[in-house]
Amino acid sequence: MTVISAALFGTDWRPRLPGGAELLRECAARGWTVVLTGPRPPGLPVLTVADPGGEPVRAALELVDGEPQHAVAVAGSVREVLAARRFGVACVALEAGGDAGPELRAAGAVEVHRDAAALLGVLDDSLLARPRAFGRVDAGTGGPRSG
Repeated sequence: MTVISAALFGTDWRPRLPGGAELLRECAARGWTVVLTGPRPPGLPVLTVADPGGEPVRAALELVDGEPQHAVAVAGSVREVLAARRFGVACVALEAGGDAGPELRAAGAVEVHRDAAALLGVLDDSLLARPRAFGRVDAGTGGPRSG
């Protein structure tokens, strides 16, 4: 399961984020359950939490009865990385959201990529392709732990 912040793409779904639509299509083509925390862009086969409220990661997990250890969040801000940590979900961050790599890592992001196109280029080697291999992320602590 992949939880992707709609904030990375903008509310009008214009191609603001390089590779954004392609990343969503590829994740769906691989059979991964993709949940967007915001409105669904037209023509993309993903689930959405249209009104995620204050806890978008929790809302996305509840939508599909997902388990945190089987999910990966794709975030674009320190705030979104921290939201994933609160629920024990490992996180891949994109600098295109506005925050810098060191800030995103300090917040608990396991991987940081320039944008969705850069993540798509290394998708097979990314955390998105192997969430269980990463192990557990303790809620609230942000530190990756194996086991």
